[in-house]
Amino acid sequence: MTRFTDITGLAGATLAITASLLLAPPVRRLKRIHIGLLMSVIAIIVAIPIGTLSPAAYLRSGFGDLSITTHVLLGMAIFTVLSGRRPVEERQKNAIHGMIAVTGLVFYPLALGFGPFDPYRLGYGSPWFLTGLLMLALGAWAVRFHLISICIALAVLAHAMAWNESTNLWDYLLDPLVSIYAVVVVLAGMLRTITHPGGRNVS
Repeated sequence: MTRFTDITGLAGATLAITASLLLAPPVRRLKRIHIGLLMSVIAIIVAIPIGTLSPAAYLRSGFGDLSITTHVLLGMAIFTVLSGRRPVEERQKNAIHGMIAVTGLVFYPLALGFGPFDPYRLGYGSPWFLTGLLMLALGAWAVRFHLISICIALAVLAHAMAWNESTNLWDYLLDPLVSIYAVVVVLAGMLRTITHPGGRNVS
């Protein structure tokens, strides 16, 4: 099982490093086929050990295994750039970014001891936590926020399969990197709304 979690963990770190190329404007201006080739080369490079560890392994050792939510969002970003099509509506992306940002801002301070309650303990098989996630997934599906439901379902399934090293369900739902990213995206969206109240988000 350790070997399996090592493979999935390193694959997630490789995906994160590769997808980060999409943040560079010069890369986004390339043709899709060239972006695909560049990402393939980078994926191979970051998997090659430098000394004792590969760049992907260094990222994993520093941040741990990435959550399933992060995997889904990274995969969507890569698909959008390489295909030119968006797999989900902008409103669904905004919804999940908002939910991740709010959850991260509440969850991490409490989990670090800034409060009387540690929500991280709920991830060790609490039936109330699982019930709450089920209700959230069903509610999101009912209002057509399918991306939220899919991320929750995949996270629960991956946890049941012991996809990552962690045995805590929270680590499959959330991680520091995606939380920081979501907060930045939400703040940037709010800033655009304030500075261009009549503008339209075309990102």
